[in-house]
Amino acid sequence: MNNLFIYLHQKSREQKFQLFLKLLRPTAATRILNVGASGPHHALPEQFESRYEHLGQITGGGISLSEVQDYRDSFAGVKSLVFDGCALPFTDKSFDIVYSNAVIEHLPDRGSQQRFAAEVARVGRGWFVTTPNLWYPMELHYHLPFIQFLPQQWQRSLATKLGKVPYDNLRLLSKSQLRELFPQGSVLGCRVTFYSETLVAYCRP
Repeated sequence: MNNLFIYLHQKSREQKFQLFLKLLRPTAATRILNVGASGPHHALPEQFESRYEHLGQITGGGISLSEVQDYRDSFAGVKSLVFDGCALPFTDKSFDIVYSNAVIEHLPDRGSQQRFAAEVARVGRGWFVTTPNLWYPMELHYHLPFIQFLPQQWQRSLATKLGKVPYDNLRLLSKSQLRELFPQGSVLGCRVTFYSETLVAYCRP
């Protein structure tokens, strides 16, 4: 079963990358901010920077110093720094595209998700934000069915009992909720199975 999830994850990452190229149409001069960037030693090996060719145009980081260091050491040419995605240290529209993959669902509450979305829209002329679909029956962090509908404390308790590492926060979003967070853009589903596993909020620069 783990091999199946690994395969589906790889297919999903590739599909999202191709969707990014198709929808956002970046060029060699496009300035990209990756919010929640990490290297392959702290996260999974299929990172955005593993595929994108213009690494010198990317600034990336997040709140974890060790993940930012891994990111910097793994992708030569990127600019890296530690920052809070809910209070980005950049001026308005300082990037052509803000990219963020599977970060917004780990914020502690709805207010934090709203601040995160507002900062993405403030800093970027365009954006591409992905998150797992609340209504997909299998929760893809824990690989357990329907656990996303349980209270946070119950999620952590069940995951621990099943020998999984619990997440401090895991608040998945529906398409309508994601659309409320990014009203100036569009939202679509992305799927590699029978139903959209991933949601994408995007706006062309």
